[in-house]
Amino acid sequence: MKIMVTGAGGFVGAAFVASALSAGHDVVAILRPAGNRQRLTASRAEIVYANLADTPELQSVMRRHRPDAIVHTAWTGVSNANRHQRSQITDNLAATLALVDAAAAAGVGKFVGIGSQAEYGLLSGRVTETAVPAPTSLYGAAKVAAHVLSGQLCADAGVDFAWLRLFSTYGPRDNPNWLIPAIIEELLDAKRPRTTEGRQLWDYLFIDDVADAIRAVVESKDAVGLFNLGSGVPVPVRSIIEQIRDIAAPGLELVFGEIPYKPDQIWHMEASIDRLTRLSGFKPKVTLSEGLSRTVAWHASLRDSPSC
Repeated sequence: MKIMVTGAGGFVGAAFVASALSAGHDVVAILRPAGNRQRLTASRAEIVYANLADTPELQSVMRRHRPDAIVHTAWTGVSNANRHQRSQITDNLAATLALVDAAAAAGVGKFVGIGSQAEYGLLSGRVTETAVPAPTSLYGAAKVAAHVLSGQLCADAGVDFAWLRLFSTYGPRDNPNWLIPAIIEELLDAKRPRTTEGRQLWDYLFIDDVADAIRAVVESKDAVGLFNLGSGVPVPVRSIIEQIRDIAAPGLELVFGEIPYKPDQIWHMEASIDRLTRLSGFKPKVTLSEGLSRTVAWHASLRDSPSC
């Protein structure tokens, strides 16, 4: 199968590229012009630089490569600071819909978009795909709109469609400002991180499992519609930080509660993945303890590299 991946230089996109190549698929990796290909350094994917906002260019790329499936991970402004910017609508939503139109015109068989748990808003407990979206940011709202509108466009064009609402993920090569990589770096420096009390229950999935789950959906004819993508196992944030400490800085004293909770704190984030497992066969393979060990080891290896 030939699979086109947008946002292929990102954390999730690059991991999916590796998973798809390992399964024997041909991969066309789309990066924005002057995009960072560091995560794809050793990749055998065909790399194409293209601007998703340039409709003629996008249509030309699609006609030239004619993929069997598209995995759309590209999305700008995912940091907390950018989640209320109107570019979520004017850039991300518009680019997604243009991509669907170009895919349909090129005869693509399946379109898989990566959404977010932010579409649900302030989660409380175990969430199934039947939960009504209630986003609290333009980021979440734009993802909801992208899901609904791209799904309808695919239905009108006869293209199989799947949308995966991704919960929290982690692993090597993650964006450094997120919780787990930031905590790891501080502890490797033997510094005590400042944290909340850490009573939140969050659902984290290792990046290799994220990539394999997306691939399972791409490969399965039955896996269409809306899916949650997480581990299905909520863990206290305090426990995650303690496990990282035990690996990266054993014996270092931790003090919780130095930072107050945010007013919109999510207390219980848990993905129901029953539908995903039933229709795609995906089950997480990497335990939290194994994933954290592998992630800490990767961060530590960067410090041992001559280039660092």
